[in-house]
Amino acid sequence: MKNVGLVIFSFLWLVAVLNCGNSVQPTSDMKTITVMIAKESFIDFSEVRRLNKDIDLKEFMILATFDQTLDLYGKLEDGKFSRSEPIPTLFDNEFFIVLKPQLKKLKYGDINVVRIEEKNSVLNVYYKEIKNDEYLSNKQKNPILILRLKGNIPSNVKLIPLNI
Repeated sequence: MKNVGLVIFSFLWLVAVLNCGNSVQPTSDMKTITVMIAKESFIDFSEVRRLNKDIDLKEFMILATFDQTLDLYGKLEDGKFSRSEPIPTLFDNEFFIVLKPQLKKLKYGDINVVRIEEKNSVLNVYYKEIKNDEYLSNKQKNPILILRLKGNIPSNVKLIPLNI
């Protein structure tokens, strides 16, 4: 009998609380306050190409023209193959970033970009070093990742490793 009474009391208490929460109606005398919350500016990106090649590149490059892209793909071309990778084109309001970070955790690893955010015209690229069995078996240690982004071309890029 105590349990039934406790269940009924709990139910009535819940109904009373829910009704009290809905009882306040805004009036014309009430002032509304707008709260602005600082929003991170996350950037959408897509992967264009992933490879591993020992060539002289900076840790990052920004490609904003087709000529820059053509020059890079000329460096990436592999003479062992008669046909090379198609050269991507840029559309309005797009650019490529080429990432070639120095791996600190894995000698023969790859990278995975987790997110990209913009702060004061600087792109913060958050990435993780990941295992790659192909790179390990071939003793390749120079991962290169080409990403397509939309928006304004940044003044700088900052690579931020997450699992170091």
